[in-house]
Amino acid sequence: MQIDTEDRRMLREAAQRYAEREYSFEDRQRCAALPEGFDPARWSRFGEMGWLAIGLPEDCDGFGDIHDQLVLAEALGNMLALEPWLPNLGLAAPILAASPDTAHRARLAAIGRGEQRVALAAWEPGGRYDAFETHTTATACTDGWTLNGRKTLVLGGGSADALIVSARLQGAARDRDGIGLFLIDVNQPGVQRHPQPTYDGQQTAQLTLDQVSVSVADSIGPPGQAWPLLERAIDHATVLACAQAVGAMDRALATTREYLSTRKQFGRVLTQNQVIRHRLVDLFVAIEQSRAITESAAGRMNASSTTRMRVVSQAKAFVSQAARRTGEDAVQLHGAIGMTDEYSVGHAYKRLAAFANLFGDAPWHLARIAALSD
Repeated sequence: MQIDTEDRRMLREAAQRYAEREYSFEDRQRCAALPEGFDPARWSRFGEMGWLAIGLPEDCDGFGDIHDQLVLAEALGNMLALEPWLPNLGLAAPILAASPDTAHRARLAAIGRGEQRVALAAWEPGGRYDAFETHTTATACTDGWTLNGRKTLVLGGGSADALIVSARLQGAARDRDGIGLFLIDVNQPGVQRHPQPTYDGQQTAQLTLDQVSVSVADSIGPPGQAWPLLERAIDHATVLACAQAVGAMDRALATTREYLSTRKQFGRVLTQNQVIRHRLVDLFVAIEQSRAITESAAGRMNASSTTRMRVVSQAKAFVSQAARRTGEDAVQLHGAIGMTDEYSVGHAYKRLAAFANLFGDAPWHLARIAALSD
């Protein structure tokens, strides 16, 4: 387990104070009704507080590491935050950080200040969880490439200023070789995006690319050899998503415990029922186990690619199942009130159910572990 430093304790306490004072459930619901699905002013506030710079390279005005990001991810998960922190800091930032290009690193620093939002467009219709299944093409031309294709479930894509797009330079649709990454502006000619909300309150987008011109400078990483970089970024985001799920699980448990401590049946509160207490303990144990396996995976992110993929998939498979079970039990213990929009536990359930399928469900990750063992 990662040792908690003074800086991490201070970050955790600051996030808790912010949640209490400025991110109540009522605040969240108000922001969810805005056109972007969140409050852009709050995103800028995150930048002012330094939250968006955590985990970025020092030369991009960043500080801290993935363990510091876990602290913030868990806090944001507990808030059931709507802001596209995960798409920007989990997916886009690791890709931009791997580029030595000055313009790309300037874009990364702008993310850290809350001035830019960047989304990764990697998944395609029919590809399910396999981001390497890429039908979008990058055709070489005089001064760069021309992109054509479709992308789906672009996390944070509806509010992004720029997109990192994966496209195939060569090879078959499911080859891991031959993939390139390109940074494009959302207002470029030929780019059409259709924002779509998810059922847990977040936002994605569908993307169509029609003869989109990109220059050599827009390319990130070696052309045709971008899959290892893309795969590592997805693993990074998967670990942060696990931490967010732990935070949401904590909220579901706290809300459920509070409800059961006040709800009476046959003249006594429900927590006096031994079966109820046992169920709450089971949820607590599942949350602590999920937190521990997530921290363990984060500690191995710089190991070999095989080790990294194995521990990330172990964490995601475990936390996905624990999250789904926690959400379902929390709603069941509340009864019918648990699924009303006016009560936060139903929103926690939706967030946890969505997480269970994000970046691959439990069976997909178990299959990846088995493939690594062959």
